[in-house]
Amino acid sequence: MFIVCASLLLGAGCTALNPFPRAAKMGDTVALAVGSPIGMTRANTTATFTSDVPGPTFGVPVDITSSIRAIFKLYADKASEVYQSGSNTGILVGSAGHEQWVTIAAIDLPITGLTVGAGNVRFNTTAVYPGVDIHINNVDIPLEILAGTGSRQSFDYQVGNFSVVDGDLGRLEARPRAVFGPAYPSAFCPCPDYGAIEVKVNMPTNFGPTIPPEFVQVIEEDLTVNTASNRNVLYGLNNGEDLTVILTSLTGKLKYYEARFSVALRAASFTATPTVTSVRYFDLNGVEITGPLPTPGGDYGVVMM
Repeated sequence: MFIVCASLLLGAGCTALNPFPRAAKMGDTVALAVGSPIGMTRANTTATFTSDVPGPTFGVPVDITSSIRAIFKLYADKASEVYQSGSNTGILVGSAGHEQWVTIAAIDLPITGLTVGAGNVRFNTTAVYPGVDIHINNVDIPLEILAGTGSRQSFDYQVGNFSVVDGDLGRLEARPRAVFGPAYPSAFCPCPDYGAIEVKVNMPTNFGPTIPPEFVQVIEEDLTVNTASNRNVLYGLNNGEDLTVILTSLTGKLKYYEARFSVALRAASFTATPTVTSVRYFDLNGVEITGPLPTPGGDYGVVMM
């Protein structure tokens, strides 16, 4: 049985308190939406199930951390209202400071050890819940355990050669990455507009200056629900370890907080924390103008996840 929180439809910036539906058998695979925390992973998260049924197991938490199969993000359709300017999502994104997504924790319930009847799942994580999000720590998420034995969902899918393979939810989890960007302000701040922003970073990797460009993936944070920039993003490597990311806006409505992106490596790894070497701002005519500078001269920083 696959349980997905109904509040996923609301977009990012909310913490789900009720899964839908609310019941599963021991052995079933369940998935619970846990809001939109920054940096939540299996490594920094634990989970328990506590029975509400009167008896010797009442109120006694059962550790199900080892049953967490994957923790990953779900995104809405880019053409949906969730990504539409002026929608309620804009308020949530403005508070959370990141794109509209919700984190899902998939759990293969243990086949024994849980009491049949009503109970609650609780998570505990060191991940940060930004803005107006309710932190998931010690929040009760109702889950009823049904009698009988269920089965782990394999999520089979068909590939191009008409064969069927097992779905690996672990492949949905984020790889280690470096996150670049300025501190996110209030969405209603009097932020100036730019025509272009150029960010240069140095990325020490185990390939040194010979890392192939196809091994570097730049993932832009989409905050355009709160802007009218219609931005374009380009990037390229110079001397292997030096990355240049350029954001442009033909409308000249680019906000400085849109210059947020992550870098993940394929078949490679960082050997040290990357650094921002320069950030440059331009008006619609290509004339360089002032803007927030890299730390320590400004609030532009790098976070490893």
